[in-house]
Amino acid sequence: MPRALVIAGCLSGERDDAGVARLVDDLASAVRADVTIRARTGGRPVGPTVPEVLAELRSAGVRRALVATTHVADGRLQGECAAAVLAASPGFDELRLAPPLLSSEGDFEAVASALDGALPARPGRVVALAGHRGAECEASFARLEAALRRSGRTDVLVGAPSSLAGRLSARPGGTVLLGPLLMSLGHHARRDVLVDLSAELGRAGCVVERWPHALAELPAVRALVVQHVRRELP
Repeated sequence: MPRALVIAGCLSGERDDAGVARLVDDLASAVRADVTIRARTGGRPVGPTVPEVLAELRSAGVRRALVATTHVADGRLQGECAAAVLAASPGFDELRLAPPLLSSEGDFEAVASALDGALPARPGRVVALAGHRGAECEASFARLEAALRRSGRTDVLVGAPSSLAGRLSARPGGTVLLGPLLMSLGHHARRDVLVDLSAELGRAGCVVERWPHALAELPAVRALVVQHVRRELP
């Protein structure tokens, strides 16, 4: 019986992101699916949504599917994806959903270690990583920042753009290395983080350097996503 792999997240429309391409390849190799397809759970209206993809698979006769989420935290988008999977379940013999990147204490430690290696500390510089808005996301970001602090990285701030702007504006004059805490370096990361937030911090008196990369570019992060997916395989 054919198995489908649905890679769900905001990165569904980002076709020229090398980190995303490697993540898709890693997931496809791990699952050994007969069909691999991306689905959208937010962001720009590019590509089909999770309910649309699952309906298409069901109509095509696929009865086993695994949805691999690429969300960083268990926030609104992950909840919407879970609801879509639950609603579609009666049409499948087997339909499972992998958890988001930051799902356990070990996940926070692993991602903190990966970021520590990718973003070495530099005297006089603060590293600021901006992710999605929402109370659940902010809670995960606080836990990730705490994990970084336990590893000695007191120079790293993690949060949604609005909260980071407030924290950094209160300490003007320093250098900020600003980057997205997102799986893909797509439209949201480039526009809302690297352009809009960068400009806002500059107006507040910060000297801003940009880190134009995404989490999917880090091998340890891709390995963690694959690990989550493998746990859902029967």
